[in-house]
Amino acid sequence: MIVGLPVLKVGDRYYLSPHFGRAPYFAIVEVSGSGYRVREVVENQYISHGHRRGASVVSMLLLQGVNVVVASGIGYRAFERLRELGVKVYLTPETSGRLVPLEEAIEMLISGKLEEAEEPREHEEHSLRSGSPPHRFLVKPTVA
Repeated sequence: MIVGLPVLKVGDRYYLSPHFGRAPYFAIVEVSGSGYRVREVVENQYISHGHRRGASVVSMLLLQGVNVVVASGIGYRAFERLRELGVKVYLTPETSGRLVPLEEAIEMLISGKLEEAEEPREHEEHSLRSGSPPHRFLVKPTVA
């Protein structure tokens, strides 16, 4: 299976981004049995797009061959579009602001600790309507 994960970079490591469409990068990971390899990390060229950003990101992931998405949060339209196209969406458990390392998210998927999502999850701290700054992190994210 090919897994797409919205990520941000902190130092030399990648962590799940709290918001799918606003993730600076997407990790494309190939999972086979109990093993995996990060095929590549691609820049989200749609991050600054306002309208229909999620749909553009979904199209980009499909071009990468993604058939599973693992995320911390995802909006309604992107979630519904992925499901319409047969892509399974898994959400990590709530972490109270702790960033989930990429490796940990993949291990949760492989070990069966994640269930397929039945509905989207948007983080309140990152809502466009509120005008608030991005999600509060326990470590300061950087885009490199």
